[in-house]
Amino acid sequence: MKRARSKKSFKKILIPVDFSPHSNHALRYARVLAERFDCQLTLMHVVESLAYSVTDTLNVIEHRRALETIATTLLENLRAELEEHGLAVSTVLVTGTPYREILKHAEREHIDLIVMGTHGRTGVQHLLIGSVAERIVRLSPCPVLTVRPPTRHRRAR
Repeated sequence: MKRARSKKSFKKILIPVDFSPHSNHALRYARVLAERFDCQLTLMHVVESLAYSVTDTLNVIEHRRALETIATTLLENLRAELEEHGLAVSTVLVTGTPYREILKHAEREHIDLIVMGTHGRTGVQHLLIGSVAERIVRLSPCPVLTVRPPTRHRRAR
């Protein structure tokens, strides 16, 4: 008996970026997919809600506006670079908890695929910091492609 094959195609790909080498690596994968499937890319950055610090004189300093300004510029630079390759790209900048905001956007915009980098944390560091990618994989309304950081090849002994 022949099984019917679904011709599922990606039309909308969401790429959460934190401007690290890990997210840049994932962005390269997303670009290849977008070229192959001729789909819309959305670059998303989430400024964390707790963007404050306290000085030694106990003054509270809000960093959110400065972070948003920097993130806007970086997102626009990435968008322009991708558009040079003939891709359709939009950007989203929000404030909140990264995994929650990414999941809300994916559901609201009917995203077909999320492509994101992982930091490759393990052990205590993973336990204390957690993993945005792990939460996205577990809770996402659509498939998620996680891209591990490139590994350094060890020399043969």
